[in-house]
Amino acid sequence: MDGNPFGAFREECLSILRDALGEEGVAITEGEIKLTVPPDPSHGNLSFSTHTTARRAGVEPRALADRIVERAKDAQKRLVAKVEGAGGGYVNFFINETEFAELTLNSITSMGKDYGSSKGNGEKVIVEHTSVNPIHPIHIGGARNAVIGDCLSRILKAAGNDVRRHFYIDDVGLQVAQASYGFGKIGGVAREGKSDHLIGFIYATTSCAMNIKALRAEIERLKSKGKDEDARQKIMELDDWVGAASDLRAKNEKMFDAISGSIMSTEDPEAEVAGLLRRYEERHKEAVRLIRGLSELALAGFKETLRRVDIEFDSWDWESELASWSGEADKVVERLSRTDFVKVEEGTVILDAELTAKRFNLKERYGIKTEVPPLTLKRSDGTTLYTTRDIAYTLWKFERADRVINVISIEQRLPQLQLKLALYALGEGEMAERLTHFSYELVHLPGYKMSGRRGRYVTFDDVIDEAVERAYREVSVRSPHLSEEERKGISELVGVGSVRYALIAVASNKPITFTWERVLNFEQNSAPFIQYSHARASNILLKAEGGWREGGTPDYGSLNTKYEHDLIVRLGSFPETVEEAARTLRPEMIAEYTNDMVSKFNLFYDNVPVLKTKEGGARRARLRLVEATKTVLANALWLIGIEAPARM
Repeated sequence: MDGNPFGAFREECLSILRDALGEEGVAITEGEIKLTVPPDPSHGNLSFSTHTTARRAGVEPRALADRIVERAKDAQKRLVAKVEGAGGGYVNFFINETEFAELTLNSITSMGKDYGSSKGNGEKVIVEHTSVNPIHPIHIGGARNAVIGDCLSRILKAAGNDVRRHFYIDDVGLQVAQASYGFGKIGGVAREGKSDHLIGFIYATTSCAMNIKALRAEIERLKSKGKDEDARQKIMELDDWVGAASDLRAKNEKMFDAISGSIMSTEDPEAEVAGLLRRYEERHKEAVRLIRGLSELALAGFKETLRRVDIEFDSWDWESELASWSGEADKVVERLSRTDFVKVEEGTVILDAELTAKRFNLKERYGIKTEVPPLTLKRSDGTTLYTTRDIAYTLWKFERADRVINVISIEQRLPQLQLKLALYALGEGEMAERLTHFSYELVHLPGYKMSGRRGRYVTFDDVIDEAVERAYREVSVRSPHLSEEERKGISELVGVGSVRYALIAVASNKPITFTWERVLNFEQNSAPFIQYSHARASNILLKAEGGWREGGTPDYGSLNTKYEHDLIVRLGSFPETVEEAARTLRPEMIAEYTNDMVSKFNLFYDNVPVLKTKEGGARRARLRLVEATKTVLANALWLIGIEAPARM
């Protein structure tokens, strides 16, 4: 059984073309023949432009196309029904509808949940994604990272890769040290709520208090020097922080006062935070207990959120263990210092990224239009920076994988570029070429500006809760006959699915404007729209009862309407779509495919009787088509992490 029906049709078309061109004495190179899907279905299912080949052979494109069509008449065909020439030198191939329907529907029936997957080459791939700093809950922006990374991992695995999903815990950053510093000030104040939300409050409160204290001191200094205009600018900045502090205090007065009061009475909290971070890098026991304890609390909250949206990891990688305490980051600095790309200025070790890019002729390759800023590898106090530790982490990942994909926001484009340049400077250019920065644009919520430092963000938890609540209201209206338990269960999978779909359906290089009208649209291009079609297919099969499968042979020739043919061709192209999504790293292709298939299924359902078709081969064939649609919908939804309900 061919697991790639449309691929088999494509290969038959290619074989016909190779033979015809060979008989014409036209030499072709491997991969020269390109087949495309015509925009107009009346021009066939695949089309070949003879222009390039004809020009090289010194013949007229239309004449070459006509001779190919003539020679194709004698070619052995199974899935190709006919070959036609079109004006302008095109050769169009049409599917044998009966043969293709039988191959496609039998393949789907035979393979079930494995349909769409392939063996691939078993390449070892690490997908590092989410990697939210343990200082606040996963917000809606980080949620896009998590969903993209999870979908990429599923698609790459379906395409035959050996995929491992990694979460990088940045526990050596200044922000984590700041949150931990505040964490150490809460004393005996009762801790309430989800752990990562608690950490987010502590971090925001600490940040507010430290900024307010620093701004007040700066304003006094400016006033004392007569710089009143500069002081006014700082006062405006202070007002914003005071407003944020007021909002935070309203949420938890006791904890806010404990943290803020302690910071305000401390002479130099910034120095204490820096000292805490330095001691953590040096692995002092108390610093480790404090920072690791806070990080573990945040991670517990992350895991709870991620479990709800069916996102798992194979490895949780601590930055401290892999880069700092192991000494690997220092080894990276030492190796780079032995090259002529690094210089030391007043004890600070700096990589000349621009020189590296020019030396290895990378500016054009990476599309670099401006000068690349230098990368500070190590501060004068001996501490390393994030990107330095990321170099060490990257080397560690490549000891375990052939290919590494970092899902990181587009805002990190420069550090990711500097990381690649550092690998070249280390003599690991080939490794740099196997490292992919999968960047993505931000998520916008109309009328809301997020800031983790000020405690202003919309959490992933809040979005899911809201989606489930809205889905419950919609399901209750549409299906009042369901029990309360059933409505809650369906609302959970519809709500979660709707958020996941909204975050994956838009190409990663485009920003998302998150609106509920689009996210929970039951009528088009949304998870509920697709899930409802799966439930509809399940319901048709339930009403048909199981006996139809054993009652006789399906008459695939009876599937002769445009609606049936269009749906079957779409079902047959699913394996190619998965392969293409994996090859190009475009997970949104699966969402697009699924939405399009549902549209074709709905047209079929509205125009072709299934249950009302009289008993016989035609009815069995149509039920087999519904069953195949249900299977492919479930498989496609799994790739984007969405449950396929039997009822809605």
